[in-house]
Amino acid sequence: MKIKKALAIVLAVSTALFCVSCRTGGNTGSDSSGLASSGGQVKKIDVMKNWKDLKDPREKFPPAGTQTGETSPRIVKTKYETKDIIVADIVPAEMGYAVDPTGAADSTDGIQQALYDCYYGGGGTVFLPAGNYAITDTIVIPQGVTLRGDWQDPDVGTEYGTVFSVWMDSSEEDTGGAFTLYDSSGIVGITVYYPFQTLYEVLPYPFTFYVANTSQVITIRDITVINGYRGIGTSVEIPHEILIIDNFKGTFLKSGMELNNQSDVGTVESVKISSKYWKEASAEYMNAPVDKEIDSYVKKNATGLIISDLEWTTFGDIAVDGYSVGIKIIPGYRINFAGSLIDVNITNCEIGLLAQGIDEDWGMVMARSNIEGGIINEWVGMIRTTDVKVTGNIEETREGTIEQNIANLSKYRIDYTAYHAKPKENLIVAKLKKGITTDVSAQLQSALNKAGEAGGGIVYVPGGTYRLDNPITVPAGVELRGASAVSQREINKEDIKGTRFMCYYGDEASYNSETDRAFITLNGKNAGLSGIRILYPENGGNDENLNTTYTVRGNGSGVYVVNTFIAASAYGVDFRNCDNHYLRGNYTCCYYNTYRVGGKNGIIRGCLHNPTMIGRTKAPGLVNWTEANRGLVQIANPITRKYLQHLIVENAENETVYDLFGYACKNLIVNKNSKNTVAVNCGSDNLNALAAELVNSGGNMAVINLLRFNGHSCDNSNGSVMLYNRMTFYEADLEENEIVAGGLS
Repeated sequence: MKIKKALAIVLAVSTALFCVSCRTGGNTGSDSSGLASSGGQVKKIDVMKNWKDLKDPREKFPPAGTQTGETSPRIVKTKYETKDIIVADIVPAEMGYAVDPTGAADSTDGIQQALYDCYYGGGGTVFLPAGNYAITDTIVIPQGVTLRGDWQDPDVGTEYGTVFSVWMDSSEEDTGGAFTLYDSSGIVGITVYYPFQTLYEVLPYPFTFYVANTSQVITIRDITVINGYRGIGTSVEIPHEILIIDNFKGTFLKSGMELNNQSDVGTVESVKISSKYWKEASAEYMNAPVDKEIDSYVKKNATGLIISDLEWTTFGDIAVDGYSVGIKIIPGYRINFAGSLIDVNITNCEIGLLAQGIDEDWGMVMARSNIEGGIINEWVGMIRTTDVKVTGNIEETREGTIEQNIANLSKYRIDYTAYHAKPKENLIVAKLKKGITTDVSAQLQSALNKAGEAGGGIVYVPGGTYRLDNPITVPAGVELRGASAVSQREINKEDIKGTRFMCYYGDEASYNSETDRAFITLNGKNAGLSGIRILYPENGGNDENLNTTYTVRGNGSGVYVVNTFIAASAYGVDFRNCDNHYLRGNYTCCYYNTYRVGGKNGIIRGCLHNPTMIGRTKAPGLVNWTEANRGLVQIANPITRKYLQHLIVENAENETVYDLFGYACKNLIVNKNSKNTVAVNCGSDNLNALAAELVNSGGNMAVINLLRFNGHSCDNSNGSVMLYNRMTFYEADLEENEIVAGGLS
């Protein structure tokens, strides 16, 4: 449905007056007309005054831009606290782009130009400070670029920060929407509202956030949608890979998200869907409705999450309140749903969980959750639960397909807000020669030393490909950062953006390569690595000698590696004896070991291994490289399934592992002499058929929500292992187990 401009203005103003005055009247005991009575006089309360002062921004534009199109990395100050230091390559308002932070003019073209300029500049971050930015058409976020704002959590306050007002025509279309995201891109820290959306006439809109077809590694984080129609969407017929949703909140009149056709592992965490975010909207122009009316509407018409053919996707810390259906699982276009859920809280919904399409060979698992409105399984696939409280009916089409297990998992809590320490607000931009002909190791080391001498900070390497022949050391308190502010991977396309290191050090290392100096040493407390892709161009799967040193080694507490890609290394990250280490959002293909960790209170989150990570690249200078479609034949079967121990936890205490996945490994997790290791929402596909997914040799571990194809579940030579919600392909009814000796199939 298309809105005529004049009619839309009338509807928006009149409806908002109706809704907000009803809310005010309701709070003061007025009648249902929403008109407050005082002394025999009827008064209509106009809280739209400020909005009307702005008028309609469509066809009104800021002054023409004076930008040069060049990037200029800088640290930006935010009004609201962030977990990280934001380095922006482009700040449109400071660099002459045609944007208006008052919302009075259309900022679409200025924002889009800034995003494209950032892409052509090598990728990076475009930052919009707190303000109201009107858009009238889809904003496209290209490969390797992150659009970031200044975000206030709506559960903390309702000033919101960076707000996008979406002045687009109403439409039933699925694609497009307010924002479309491409490979290795992200949108972080914004609030969205729709000025024309009211309960007087609910208008359909495309998804607020749409994942472009075939895209890989998309991040949507720290987001509020005040009055959305459909929140996040993906194509039904064309697959994508690795969608990362983290800290997503809002009110939606049809669905919070509709996630389809994901062919590799995604993560959905810290989601809150409720009518509260619209009805508690403080900004007068946001058309906040009457409490009971919005509550009644979403409970009759809206669904929290709709999911279908997602492979191995993990869900954690999900809350849906007051909707018709909390979570709805529908038949998929390609396969049916198989995944893991933990810490789900569905409240005040007509139906808590409705399953109409679960993979009958895999099933799904749910742990430590609360489901109000019951569970209905209309499919033949298994729903396996442990420590799940269900209020309401439990209905199943085939007897035995909803299984409830009693256990108390409360002691295995996950801190979904945990993050690494922030570096000092000191930025050094390393201006290095790009390409694969000149070694830039010495120049990069000089910049890192300078940051260390200053007491810490960020050494930023802008997007581009760089050659490094020698190892480098990152001093304590220093972060070596590339252009990507979110997770990323190589893709099989020409001229992809982001910071890429071509490592010529450590290839064909000595027999003791595990102990030789690593390519990158994080040498001291809170040293870190972020946002860089690292390839070994002369160590492809067809090379005769696959040995290398570790790519990264930590030497101190609080060391971290985030949003990093490693391919064709024999050994990935060595964080032995490193307390409080942090690994998150890394995508890898290593041959023998990806992570080796130890110390106390470490965290590994959202990390994935897949041999396809090697073949899918068009990086320059590759020798004996694996073909894009030959990862299984050239890497998985002859190498990683025989040798790769994805994660080794060694002499550790209180290690927390969640959302860890490995494709074609020998072992997923090896626990050596480690106490209180907890692993949640983990899985392995195409495991070595004769090997164990878990190996425990000393110490103890608890594993919740474990999926597996091939091999067997656990070998235990000493110590104990607790398994909750274990499922394997074709064996979706496996029981829980406590393993104190021997192995388990």
